Amino acid sequence: MNARWRWLMVPALLLTTAATGCGYNKIQALDEQAKQARGNIDAELIRRNNLIPNLVQTVQGAAQFEKSTFVQVAQARSGLNAAAQQVAQAVKSGAAPGQLSQADANLSNGLRMFLNVAIEAYPQLKANQNFTALQDELTESENRISVARRDYNEAVATYNTYIRQFPQVITAKVTGAKAKETFQAPAGAEAAPQVKFDMNQPAAPAAPATTTP
Repeated sequence: MNARWRWLMVPALLLTTAATGCGYNKIQALDEQAKQARGNIDAELIRRNNLIPNLVQTVQGAAQFEKSTFVQVAQARSGLNAAAQQVAQAVKSGAAPGQLSQADANLSNGLRMFLNVAIEAYPQLKANQNFTALQDELTESENRISVARRDYNEAVATYNTYIRQFPQVITAKVTGAKAKETFQAPAGAEAAPQVKFDMNQPAAPAAPATTTP
């Protein structure tokens, strides 16, 4: 290597050393890890959203067996669909964790209400194998969302701690790196599974209607 190239490499080496010493590269790496972890939350929430139509289909199958319509079920279904749309919009727009958490909580409440009303209206669902499998999927989906939230919060905690240290705090101010918001889990979150209602499966007999003398 001739002297000219040696002189050209000196500034590059100095810049690389400075970037490493001030923590710039690690800040970028930790930021990317946090973004990927947030993406995992989004993916799990969208997965749950995509399964909600199958949940509704299961309950509608029971309604067809009953050949009756319950206003409470229709209202709960409408609220569930609206909450699912809210989650989808929050994910699509890259909403802040607090907003996404609120949308998630609304959907969890909607799912609980829909399931409770549906079971009360159509007791035969409890004896349906597809509905039992659905409840198992609800638990699994919630666990996956919880793991994604935990991983994201850990990545954010590592990032936030690092950019507060010296000399990284100076680099963070210069580059505009700011602390990230954690994702708070909604209480009693539910999930929606993918399940197909078997219309050929016989329903459990419904309780006979009572008449008032």
